[in-house]
Amino acid sequence: MPSQRNDLQRSAVVVIDMANDFVYPGGVIAGAGGPDYQERAQRIIPPLGRLLAAARRAGVTVVYATDAHTPGDSELRKWPPHAMAGTWNAEIVPGLAPEPGDVVLGKQTYSPFLNPEFERTLEERGLTRLYITGLHTDCCARHTSGDAFQRGSGLEYFKAWYATDAARQLRTVDELVDEWSAVPEPAVA
Repeated sequence: MPSQRNDLQRSAVVVIDMANDFVYPGGVIAGAGGPDYQERAQRIIPPLGRLLAAARRAGVTVVYATDAHTPGDSELRKWPPHAMAGTWNAEIVPGLAPEPGDVVLGKQTYSPFLNPEFERTLEERGLTRLYITGLHTDCCARHTSGDAFQRGSGLEYFKAWYATDAARQLRTVDELVDEWSAVPEPAVA
């Protein structure tokens, strides 16, 4: 399994916007979404927790790319102030708290690629395969993943317009957890 191990060591799970502001009452975005939205956002925490645990065991880097705005951010000309850096609202939800070795980067607009530190981190770590997950699949995750939604009609859009091998490129949490769990844990240096 050396080649699969090498592939996983060059891979990262990018967790988009799993911050309190997007998930819990008291958050600007969560408040605007209302109780149904909040319930849906909270419901993805357990499967994401399983995915991140499997990723870490398999040697896949976990990268959090979460809004951490400052007053001058251009996104705040369109949206009300939310997930302001240094506040509870910008903190990653407790059920997905970062662990040692994880990368946590604030983003100031939809895609973390507009933060030079994100691309520098990928390059320095040799990360060439990204698994995009989190919120919002119709905006921030979509922009991060090249207009690919994680579910619903967006997946069909991705399959039609972007995917060259949809069975390989579009994976569920359970598929990835099973695959990564079958790989021996990397040796600790």
